[in-house]
Amino acid sequence: MTRNVRTYEHFCAVARALEKLGDRWSLLVIRDLTSGPKRFTDLMGRLGGITPKTLSQRLHDLEEAGVIDVDREAGRREVWYRLSPAGEDVGPVIDALRLWGMRHAWRLPLDGEPVHPEHLLRAVVSAIDTASEDRAPAHWHLAIGGEGYYVESDGRHWSYTMRAPATPPDVTLTASADAFKQFLFGGRTDGVTIEGDPAEVARFGHLIGTIATVVAR
Repeated sequence: MTRNVRTYEHFCAVARALEKLGDRWSLLVIRDLTSGPKRFTDLMGRLGGITPKTLSQRLHDLEEAGVIDVDREAGRREVWYRLSPAGEDVGPVIDALRLWGMRHAWRLPLDGEPVHPEHLLRAVVSAIDTASEDRAPAHWHLAIGGEGYYVESDGRHWSYTMRAPATPPDVTLTASADAFKQFLFGGRTDGVTIEGDPAEVARFGHLIGTIATVVAR
């Protein structure tokens, strides 16, 4: 009898979950949809190294598993992918994996290794939410590489989204993707503009540096 290599044939909820989510790239596709709906090209830009064929297959598999919803409209060229309620339930798993990776598998980017600003920001926000006692409300807008990112504290938790908040930002950062990477890893401010109330800008700089207290040395 031929065994189905896509199943573990275990009576175990972890095994069942991995049968749905454990293929190479699947969790990273979910990771990139946690900040909001994306188009195919948006996902390709974040998933350095994936082929269009593989991404198409993963999106099909995740849709079939009920993890993502696909927004298609007749006559509209763009197709949008978003997490279903079941997919949103995977968010805390992604957050836990990110924190584990920061604590136990962190390293600086290798030469030529793709680095997307969204992934850097996610690590920064996880570090702030985990290691900082500063929970005062905050609203930051970061315009990086032509995309807008928003970091907020609601007084209890720090969060990140690509959806514009209703509240005007306390701090606005503008930079290219490479300049932002150099700002985080080397403290260089060439090509980086930070605007806002001086006290909030100082707070921003302090909190951004929180990642150094969390990552594996």
